[in-house]
Amino acid sequence: MKPHAAKGSLCPFWRKDMALVCHKCPLWTHLRGKNPQSEQEIDEWGCALAWLPLLLVEGAQQTRQAGAAIESFRNEMIRLNEDRGQTTVDGPRLTEIIPPSVVRRLSSD
Repeated sequence: MKPHAAKGSLCPFWRKDMALVCHKCPLWTHLRGKNPQSEQEIDEWGCALAWLPLLLVEGAQQTRQAGAAIESFRNEMIRLNEDRGQTTVDGPRLTEIIPPSVVRRLSSD
């Protein structure tokens, strides 16, 4: 069962006190975890719209971390290839994948 909100705040959808309507609303959600800015533990019920800024900050942090991990992996692969003397990697040519007769037919259309 969803708990009631504290009295005094107005719901932007219902234009009524949140304590009267939020426990019935599908946007009234329970959030558990850590605040991405303060590392403080969170275990609260609140409106999903009110949680959005916090969740967007968390998403941005996760994206930055993933980007850094990918860049680190890329740099390690470059280093390994350079150690082996493979500075470039050539992919297969189109005619090696598709027979030349098909390539000529496609290019003439």
